[in-house]
Amino acid sequence: MFKRFAILTCFALLMTFAVASVHAQDKISYGDIIIGEVTEKETEISYELNVDEGDVVVLDLRRAKDSELYSTAIIVQNPDGDEVLNTTEDTSANNTVAGFVAEESGVFTVIATRNQYSDTTGEFELRPTNARILEAGDNIKGLVDNDSADIYYALPFDTDVSVSYIQTSGDYYLYFRIYSLDNQNSGSLYASSTAIDGITWTVTFTTESDYLTLVSVGGDEYDLQHDDISSKFTLTVE
Repeated sequence: MFKRFAILTCFALLMTFAVASVHAQDKISYGDIIIGEVTEKETEISYELNVDEGDVVVLDLRRAKDSELYSTAIIVQNPDGDEVLNTTEDTSANNTVAGFVAEESGVFTVIATRNQYSDTTGEFELRPTNARILEAGDNIKGLVDNDSADIYYALPFDTDVSVSYIQTSGDYYLYFRIYSLDNQNSGSLYASSTAIDGITWTVTFTTESDYLTLVSVGGDEYDLQHDDISSKFTLTVE
């Protein structure tokens, strides 16, 4: 009788551990490239991201190569479980760029999902970034390739700023973009330009006090998945 009880107890413990393992969230870090899948049975895939107060958290979620997930969205919850970001009601798109400035430190839950009106499924790529805040006098040299995809920087709130961009090498002509976003919407394109040999492109404007402004250098989604990309650029801020 004792042996039977012990065996049943061990079995119960194993089953509990198995269930816990199934529901455990994967831990992710800035700079990771996470491959996941939205299915009919699992439409929200959760990850844990360690965040420090003041971090500018940028989340790039896009459908993977040959995926049929034609509508991506992101939800983020703070350590207390409160939502700080939710783009599920935003316009349906293959590529969601969302972000926020962390008001506290801790483990945030990042949920990769789809637009609430969509029933598409398929694999996705998620890239979390702690975006550097650009300041006057910055001169940044960077490289875009297929692994990096788009590279993001942030601009201070409510500030007059001038950003200049030039591509310095590479056969693939990069895209320079400026996005404005809040906690309910994916990035709204404020300005964009494609690189031209030997030409510096400059945009001067005032950032909003209620919207996060991002600068992005990268490529077209289709190109990044199908072409061999390796191009360098320089960003200058005044």
